[in-house]
Amino acid sequence: MKIIPFWVPVALIRFLPVLAQTTPTPSSPAPSCKASLVASLCSYPTPGLDFAVASDSRASCWDYCNAHPPCNFVIFAAGNPLTGTGTCWLYPGESFDVSAGSSDCANPYLSVYGQPVCPGSGTPTSGNCAATATPTAVASVCGYPTPPDNCFSTCTASEGASDCLSQCAKADSCSYIVFNPHNPDNSPYSLGTCWMYPSGSYDAGAATTCSGPPEQFVYNNVCPKPSPSSSSASSSAPVPSSAASINSTEASTNRIAGTRTAGTGSTASETVGAGTVVAAAALATTTILL
Repeated sequence: MKIIPFWVPVALIRFLPVLAQTTPTPSSPAPSCKASLVASLCSYPTPGLDFAVASDSRASCWDYCNAHPPCNFVIFAAGNPLTGTGTCWLYPGESFDVSAGSSDCANPYLSVYGQPVCPGSGTPTSGNCAATATPTAVASVCGYPTPPDNCFSTCTASEGASDCLSQCAKADSCSYIVFNPHNPDNSPYSLGTCWMYPSGSYDAGAATTCSGPPEQFVYNNVCPKPSPSSSSASSSAPVPSSAASINSTEASTNRIAGTRTAGTGSTASETVGAGTVVAAAALATTTILL
């Protein structure tokens, strides 16, 4: 004769619904962005070198515009009519100027689209702050000094001011940033270096007079991380009633099982007491004759 504990399966069955509720389910890929046709043109001022990219379709152009804010409109320059490929023209931070284009031709090849509408547009995702997508510079200067550690751990490569500010928002300590563009257009919307200042505020007196176009763009961190004190307060919040109930049930289960094992052969109901007859019956050891 062998004794097989039966309380373990009972406990697992009790917790299966909880596990099912907390297990994430895979999500399907999000559909592409959509955009409305604003105009069909024969000519329009071309963007800078950093903002004309090859595109395999109009939809890809809309997605590219959405991924590189601020993008208020986009132009798809048709290339191969058989494959649908072409060139995607971006104008970050600008608005479409209808007077700058011309439609006086037999076959307009420039399709102007308004700002794309995409699934989840305008909402922060993956913990990012939405305000970093369209940053506004508080100053455009030259000669501003590097962070206090002389870029030992506070300077990084960046895809643009938006990316730089996003890095700042994710850092443990970052008060403001200076973005230094390193691209042919000297644009804050393309490649450059990101300087992050852990504390303090922008000091206008530390900058020098520009002899030409601004070489640095300053942005305040509008999405700082919560302070350690607020995080500690959150961690010490009361345990939800559902979690407390689960912990209480698990503790009771372990107490009953431990009492039964340490006993001298008496039943669980006899050892624990008359007040726990129902619980003991559900978790009692089952004797199987083999």
